[in-house]
Amino acid sequence: MKRLFALCLVAVLIPCLALARTDTPLRPDEKKKLDTFFSNFAEANMKSFDRGSLTDEALLYFAIWHCIFNAADSLKRTNDGNHIVIPADVIDKVTEKYLGQKIKTHKKPDYVDSLATGEAYVFAQVDDLQKRDDETWLAKGTVYYTGSGAAIDPHGSPKDWEKAGEDVRVSAKFTGTIQKAGGEKGRYILLEYAVTEVE
Repeated sequence: MKRLFALCLVAVLIPCLALARTDTPLRPDEKKKLDTFFSNFAEANMKSFDRGSLTDEALLYFAIWHCIFNAADSLKRTNDGNHIVIPADVIDKVTEKYLGQKIKTHKKPDYVDSLATGEAYVFAQVDDLQKRDDETWLAKGTVYYTGSGAAIDPHGSPKDWEKAGEDVRVSAKFTGTIQKAGGEKGRYILLEYAVTEVE
């Protein structure tokens, strides 16, 4: 009788526990925004960092690569046309927007760097998002890469890419702790990041 009671209790509790989960499926529009957000870090080959540990060098590294991939056309070029000139205030706007902080001390007013060759197209997709008790969110996802000339939907699925005949591969898995800035429809700030290459 006790065993029967225990089995009945388990049968009742398991569905209740499942209902008690606060995780909700990602809305398609939110997933696209998060995919785009984390693609900025994937294409810049951002290294793992703990909360509060970002150095000026790491901030500068991300901002320069972000500008090379996303803002090169709006920035001045050197006379040879092979390098872009990135003002320090542009660097600050990038790091504040994506990482919530600025470089403490700029060593120069402008940074000059060569343009990327574009050998691969790198992007990310978020696979799971969980709300945490401290009002942050833990995102888990995948970094993909394919040839730079590939015409694919970065928000599509591996089945979509395979059907289109594109060779898209997994390069890494990542987790990122993010904070929503400006409310539900606002932007995200990356507080912590861990990326593991897939061999």
